[in-house]
Amino acid sequence: MNDRSETGRAEPDRSTADGAATDGAAAHALNAPAGEHPAGKEPAGDHPDGRAPARPGVRRVWTLAYPLLIAGLTQIVLNIVDTVMLARLSTRALSSFALAAPVYLIALIVVRGWATAVQVQVAQRHGAGRPDEVARVVRVGTVTALAAGAAVGALLYVAATPVLTVLGAPEELIGPGVSYLRVLAWAVPVAAVSFTLQGACAGIGVTRVSMYTALLVNAVNLPLGLLLIFQTGLGVTGAAVATLVATAAGTGYLLLYCRTRLLQKAGDPTDSPRDITRGLWRIGWPEMSTMGIGYFNEALLAGFAARMGTHDLAAYRIVDNLLLVVFTVLASGASAVTVLAGQEFGSGDHARAAAWHRAGTRLLLLLLALPSALALAFGRPLISLVTEDPAVAERAWEATPVALLSMAPMVLAMSLGALLRAAGDTRSVMIASVASDYALLIPLAWLLGLHAGLGIPGLYLAWTAFAALYAFLLHLRYRRRFRPRERSVADAGASPPM
Repeated sequence: MNDRSETGRAEPDRSTADGAATDGAAAHALNAPAGEHPAGKEPAGDHPDGRAPARPGVRRVWTLAYPLLIAGLTQIVLNIVDTVMLARLSTRALSSFALAAPVYLIALIVVRGWATAVQVQVAQRHGAGRPDEVARVVRVGTVTALAAGAAVGALLYVAATPVLTVLGAPEELIGPGVSYLRVLAWAVPVAAVSFTLQGACAGIGVTRVSMYTALLVNAVNLPLGLLLIFQTGLGVTGAAVATLVATAAGTGYLLLYCRTRLLQKAGDPTDSPRDITRGLWRIGWPEMSTMGIGYFNEALLAGFAARMGTHDLAAYRIVDNLLLVVFTVLASGASAVTVLAGQEFGSGDHARAAAWHRAGTRLLLLLLALPSALALAFGRPLISLVTEDPAVAERAWEATPVALLSMAPMVLAMSLGALLRAAGDTRSVMIASVASDYALLIPLAWLLGLHAGLGIPGLYLAWTAFAALYAFLLHLRYRRRFRPRERSVADAGASPPM
C-alpha cells in the first residue's frame, strides 16, 4: 500500500520546523495577525519530493474521505446485520437490541472522543514536520485510551440494569438487554485502542487502514453472529459475543500495522508523557462530553419510543439505522476536513485551513443528496426486507422523510465543527451541541413524540430543530474566530485559496 499517495503532506521535512512541540500551535496561528505565522514560520511549503502542497478542493477532500466512508459504512453493517438477524429471530429480540444498543454506543462514543484528540494532535505535528512527536503522541494516546476504555467498560457493566430500568424498558426486554451490555462492556477498552490507532493513521493522511480494519471486523462478525444467534440459541447475547470477537480481531490487525508505522522508537523527547496527556485532555474532554451526552440523548429518545410501544421502538431502530448511514457518509467528509485543516494549522497557514473547510462543505452537500434520494426511492421495500411485521414497517416508513430532513442543517454544522476541531477548539463544539440538546431536542421530542401524539416523526422533527440551532451556534463561533482574519487577508491583497 502506498501511504504517500494518501496524504497531501506525506512526511514533510521543512527547514522551518524547529522540533519544538506546541499544543497551542493552532490557536497561535488563529490569533496571529494576517500575513504573520507562529514562531516566524512561513506557510506550508513544498513536499520533500518537490511537489506543491495539494490545492484545497472537493477532489482532494474526497480522496482522503472515501476510505473513511467505506470504513464507516462497513462498520454500520455490524449494526444492520445484527438488526436484520434479530428481527428475523423475533420482534422481542429486536426491541431488546434497539433499547440496549444506544447505551453501548454511549460508551463507544465517549472513548472515541479521545481518538479525536489524538487525530488532531497527530495532524498538527505531521503538518509541522515533526514525526518523532507524532510517535510519542500515538504511544501516550494508546495507553491512556486503554485505561479510559477499561474504566468506561467497568461502568457500563455495573450500570446496565439500572440504566435500562430508568429508560422505561418493559420487564421482558431488560434481561436480554443487560446480557448484551455486559458482554460488550469487555469490548469497550479494545474498541478504544482501535479508534485511537485509526485516528492517528488518519492524522497523517493514511485512511485506508480504517477501511481494511472495518472489512476484517465484518468478515468475522457475520458468520459468527449467524452461528451464535441462531445455531446456539444465544439470541441477543450471541450478537454481543460476535461483536466482541470481531472488534478484537480488528484491533489486533491495527496493532500489527501501527507497530512500525506509528509506534516506532522516537528521538529525544521535547514533551513529557504528562505534557502530551494534558494536551490530549484539553482537546479530548470536550469531545468525549459532546459525544457522550449526544448518545445519552439518543438513548433517551429510544426510551421515549419504548414508551410509545414495542412496535414504535422497533420502527425507531430501523429508521435510526437508515439515518446512521447518511450521517456516516457526511462524517467521512467532515473527518477529512479535520485532518487536512489540522495539518495546515500545524504548519501555521490558517487561510488554507479555512479553504479546506469551504471545499469540505461543498462535498458534504453532494454526499447528502445521493443517499437521501436513494432512501426516498427505495426505502419502503428495504424496510420490508428488514422486518416482516407490517405495523413496524409502516411506522418506520412514515418517519423516514422527516428523519432525512433533519440532516440538511447538519451539513453546515458538521463542516464548521470539523474546522473548529482541527484548530483544537472542541470546547465551542461541545457548548453548541449541549445547548441545542437541552434547549430544543429533548423537550421537543417529549412534547411532539409523546404528548402531541406525533410518534416517531415527532422525534425527528425535534432532531431537525436541534440541527438548525446547532449549526447556527457554530456559525456564530466561526464568524467570531475566522472571518476577521479572512477579511484582513483579503484587504492585504492576498485572498485565501478557494
